[in-house]
Amino acid sequence: MIIMYWNHNSAYYPWVQKKVASCRTVLDVGCGDGSLALFLDDGTKRIVGIDTDKHCIEKARSVKNGDAVEFICVSFEDFTKDKTFDAIVFVASIHHMDMTSALKKAKFLLAPRGKLLIVGLAKPSTLFDWALEVTRVLPSKMLSAFHHMQSSEELNLPTAYDYPRMKAIRSIVKKELPGARIHHALHYRYLLEWTAC
Repeated sequence: MIIMYWNHNSAYYPWVQKKVASCRTVLDVGCGDGSLALFLDDGTKRIVGIDTDKHCIEKARSVKNGDAVEFICVSFEDFTKDKTFDAIVFVASIHHMDMTSALKKAKFLLAPRGKLLIVGLAKPSTLFDWALEVTRVLPSKMLSAFHHMQSSEELNLPTAYDYPRMKAIRSIVKKELPGARIHHALHYRYLLEWTAC
């Protein structure tokens, strides 16, 4: 179990870890430098991390230990696998792609009763969203200072700041993931959890 640094994404690694505890196969979409996949590697899982950034995949491969974790340089759109996964995870990555297409593919790759987990970013849409955004600023800044946060830019990880609006996310999720739960969280993130039929 490895955490190489703390930031607004790795802050949610324990949440992901808890949700996939009983899973045997996990797909980490947009795995970056592999820190989440390595954090989840407890010796009981087969974990595949994919990313389009060659530098990130090379870095991830350089620090992995053993064969339980595999890193592949490929887009989610082009990713193919002949087996399904017990869990598919997007941590700050789904806004880099078309969300509707990504969710459709994730559903196709999920095993029955498989879990889809998203730690996402979105722009506020409603007064309620904006009110929550304001309440998250101070605790997020305090925790960032306490943990000596290292941003994605500092870690040379690809970033995109063109987030979709929360209203659009709710609409897509309602259509593609009936029964999914979306929660606002600290660090300007939302958490989504859905279980396949």
